[in-house]
Parts: sequence; C-alpha cells; structure tokens
Amino acid sequence: MKRIIVTISQKMLDKKSKKCLRHSSASITSRSSIDRLQVSDDLDTNVQTLQSSLGLSDDIVFRYFEIASFPSLKATIVFIDNLIDEQILESSVLTPLTQGVRDPSSEEKTDLHASIQNLLQRNLTNTHIQSIQNISIVLEEILKGNGILLIDGYNTAVSISLAKGSPRKSGEASTEKAIKGPQQSFVEDYSINTALIRQKLKTPDLVVKQLQLGKLSKTEIRVVYLQHIADASIVREVFQRLSRIDTDAIKSSAGIEEYITDAPMGLFPTTFYTERPDRLQAMLSEGRIGIICDGTPFCIVVPAIISDFFICADDYYQNPYFSTFNRLLGYAGGLILTFLPAIYIAGTTFHQEMIPTKLALTIAGTRAGVPYPAFVEALLMEFAFEGLREAGTRLPTRAGQAVSIVGALIIGQSAVEAGLVSPAVIIIVATTAIFSFTMPYTNFSLGLRLVRFINMSLAAVLGIYGIMTGGLILLLHLLSLRSFGVPFMIPFAPLSLGDMKDWVLRFPQWAIHIRSPHLVKNNMTKQKKV
Repeated sequence: MKRIIVTISQKMLDKKSKKCLRHSSASITSRSSIDRLQVSDDLDTNVQTLQSSLGLSDDIVFRYFEIASFPSLKATIVFIDNLIDEQILESSVLTPLTQGVRDPSSEEKTDLHASIQNLLQRNLTNTHIQSIQNISIVLEEILKGNGILLIDGYNTAVSISLAKGSPRKSGEASTEKAIKGPQQSFVEDYSINTALIRQKLKTPDLVVKQLQLGKLSKTEIRVVYLQHIADASIVREVFQRLSRIDTDAIKSSAGIEEYITDAPMGLFPTTFYTERPDRLQAMLSEGRIGIICDGTPFCIVVPAIISDFFICADDYYQNPYFSTFNRLLGYAGGLILTFLPAIYIAGTTFHQEMIPTKLALTIAGTRAGVPYPAFVEALLMEFAFEGLREAGTRLPTRAGQAVSIVGALIIGQSAVEAGLVSPAVIIIVATTAIFSFTMPYTNFSLGLRLVRFINMSLAAVLGIYGIMTGGLILLLHLLSLRSFGVPFMIPFAPLSLGDMKDWVLRFPQWAIHIRSPHLVKNNMTKQKKV
C-alpha cells in the first residue's frame, strides 16, 4: 500500500509557507477548549477538529475508506507517517473492515451504534485497542504513534497500536559523545530521524514540513519547528531561503548549509548541526528550526550562535559546576588556539623585555643553534602538526592514531636534535594543539586554525601591535555576523546576562525559566520560577 504523503512543490513552497504562518494562530484550537471537547458522531467534524489541533504538519496522514457492509458508512484512520507499520495497518485494520464483513442484521441496522461496536469486536484483529471519547486523549494517542479510527455516526474514537520497529537501530553518536546521556543518534534515513523527533516531542505544536530539493536528485527535506515557540519571521525566512535553492542535486546537508548561510564567504559557520535527537529537542524548545536531509545523519539547526559551538552534549547530564568549568575551558582553548603561537613569535622577536629574565635566557639558550627566526620555526612545526592531524583523520582509525602520536613524537624530537627548531616552540605548538581539542565542534575551530596563521604573520611583522590588529579584525568580523537575523555573538553582544545562565555558564535547569528574547518573541516562559 502506498503511503499517502502531502508533498509541497518547490514553486509553491514560499506561497504556502506564508499562508501557513498567517493562519497558524487561528488554525490551532485552544488547549482549554480541546480538554473539554468530546468526539462527535459526525466524521467531518472530527476530521476538521483534528486537522486544526494537529497544525500544519505534512506527516499527519488521514486515510479515508468505506466499511464494506455499510456502503454509506465512511471511516477515517489518522496516524503519523513513519511512526506506524503499514503492514500492521493493512492487515489488522483496512483489510478486516473493507473485505469479508458480513451484512448487518435487521436489529443492527436499527441500532447503528451497537452495530459498529459489534463490527469492531468481530473484525479488528489488533490486540491493543482502546475506545476514547475525549479529543485531547485522541491527540495524545496520535502523537504517541498510535492510529485513531473514526467512523461516521459513531461518537467514539478507537485507538489502535500500529507501532513499528526501526529498520536500523540508532548507533552511538560519533561526534557528540555523552557519558551519562542517551547514546541515540540520527541515521541516514530522514523518515527515521523524523520519528525520533516525534518520540522526543509528543505535542501538536511540533510542525513537520516536507519538500524536495534538487531537480535531478529530488532529495527529501524535512523542516521541523515548534509552532507556538519559534519566531514566525525566522520560520518564513527559512522557507524562503530553501525555496531559492535551484540546483541539479543536493548531496548532503552540508550543501544546504552553503545555500542558506548568512555568510557564505565567511570563515565561521552561521548554521549549527547535531546528530543527537536530545540536543535537537532542547534546541527546538528554545525556538530554533531544524532541517533534516535524507541521506545525512545530521540535522541543521538555525539560527546558530557562537555559544552553540562550545556546549557539549554531556553538559546537561553532569554536575552544573563541572559543566561550567568545561565550557570556560573551551572558550580558553579558543583563545589559546588563536593567539598563543603569535604571542610567542612577538615576544621572542620584538618584545623580549616583556618576558621574565630567567625565562628569556632559557628560551635564548635553546634557540642558540636554530638557523631560522621564531616565525619560520613556528610556521614549520604548525604545518607539520596540521599534516599529521589530517593524516590521522584520513587513515583508518587505528593506523591514524598511531601516525598522529608516533609521528608527532618522532618529528618533534628529531627536529630538536637536528637543531632545526627549539624545544620552546615544540611546547608552544603542542599546547596549542591540546587546547584546540577542548572545543567540542571542529567546524568552528577550523576557522580559528586559519586565523592563527594570519595572527602569526602579523606578529612577525608588527609584534604585539599586529596581534592587537588581528584580534580587533576578528572581533569585528564576529560582531558583524548574523544567523537568520539573530546576532551571532549573543549573549556577549548584545550583552544578555539572562542568556549567559545557559549559554556560557551552566545553571541548574530549575533556575532557567525564560527563553531568550533574541530567539523567541512570544511564549517566552519556559517554566515557573522555583
């Protein structure tokens, strides 16, 4: 049986997204009224109520059919695509109700309600069946992954278990490892990834929009966000940028990032990616928007800010004090990675008076036989280490580790014994490399690694003034970045002390009760004050 999925064409995407956003507040039934609303005996009324309550998600499927022995008796089964097993739906619901149903007796014809009850008891072979009268409970059952059967003339909804197992178990996250947290990660199948998000956020506010990108590849894309939390203007901007992508093929989510980023020629990414469903769940609840691409086990998250790249996946599963220490260590690692080699070059070349006397004499003694200036020897060792790092990345895991560790030891020791470099520069390069690994996400540290060479060149020419010039240019560049209209440097600029409790430091969860005003315009209350 083919799946019934509403597909939004690329040409109509921008128009439809504006229409969806314009009617979002009117289309969602208020939560208080839903709690009191009962299932009606009119099928169309029930369908309209569920459609308005479940929002605008494309993975909500309404499957219409007619019961065999009642030609005028219409029925609908409602479910979330990718959360149910279609074979179970076909064998335990559709086939028993559309084929082989005996004709009702004269008594059953006079009492339609009793007739439908008898029909369901005789024909439904599923072992997990529940009768529901309240619409709010119906919504909960749908969001759990069950199917809801609605029959015209029957004022009771029937919940049927249609859950399926994942064809591939989610493996352990390879880039965002956690010690105490969940080990679940996204896979290459976008439908499974969507189901993982649905399992994490069982709410009608979760909107899932589907579209295709690439004239030849026709890559499936899912855009997910929380209706009453995400800023409507940012959601609209996401759809507009996606609709402008006109290319033959989309290879992966990285290709989408290059099309929608605010700074396509910049060194630093203005989009974030994650492979963990729990991390995406937390970011969606902050007002972010996720973009899932078929064939990629990563989800793009926008808007992105600088603190996203310094928050580990394990931070929220450890002691707040230790998590805060790790984050501050990551920020310190970014500064050391960017400026430490340049400071060494400037100090040994132009500003020897700034170095303590004993240390200056020690460095001068170790560099006595080195034929190159400090800039050249630091540059040679930095290039050698970058080569070892890339070799370790490209080779198989075990061989790569051996090449990285043994190669660094042998090259460093041999270079010192040959008098090509001094031991001091080996220490500087090794310290820089160690602190570069304190940053959880390499896609941000890649930009700092390139800036490091620029600062080294400026320090070799202008000394400490060159470092100050490079640092100022770097700061101005970061301050100028935007991610879908959101300043990239928050909570530092503009300064937001409230956001620092969660994005720079790690306060306990009960102490964070307000969402960031830079991301969310409405529904800012996260929880009541404790």
